[in-house]
Amino acid sequence: MMNFRIFVFATLAIGILSSGNAVAAELKVVFVDVKSAIENTQQYRNGLQHLEKIKNIKQKELEKLRDNINQMDKDLLNQSMAMSPGKLAKKQQKINDMKKAFQRKLQDAQEAMTMERNRLLQGINMKFSKKIKALGKQKKYDYILTRPSVLYVNGVHDITADVTKILDAGK
Repeated sequence: MMNFRIFVFATLAIGILSSGNAVAAELKVVFVDVKSAIENTQQYRNGLQHLEKIKNIKQKELEKLRDNINQMDKDLLNQSMAMSPGKLAKKQQKINDMKKAFQRKLQDAQEAMTMERNRLLQGINMKFSKKIKALGKQKKYDYILTRPSVLYVNGVHDITADVTKILDAGK
């Protein structure tokens, strides 16, 4: 059923696009690579730099904690023969607790980075949507197609660079 719908849609699209020079001449179809347009904006690049700073800070914190855990593991290994079973168990429990805390902090850091990246993309995507609609109306485009839906694009019809400039200008 889905293949039939795709076939019907493709047939109609081909029919419309090839139904005559008059229709084809009036139809204004352009292409934009959304990913490229967004990733080349100054806002996105600034956001990535901010994310990189956050990542580096969190990474240093986690490395310090990991090094501390590794040192405690070495110390325990070196001193385990001289420790009483009770003290040995306490030290092992402390190291295990620190390892769990490390895993939680690692997971929290990953979630924080994902949330920050999503926040960055959400802001840019909302702006992109508004700007692309305004551009379509202003330039009187009939269709603005995106990368996944197009197999080939003549560079003349690619407006990705224009969209990036509009996004950067419309802060």
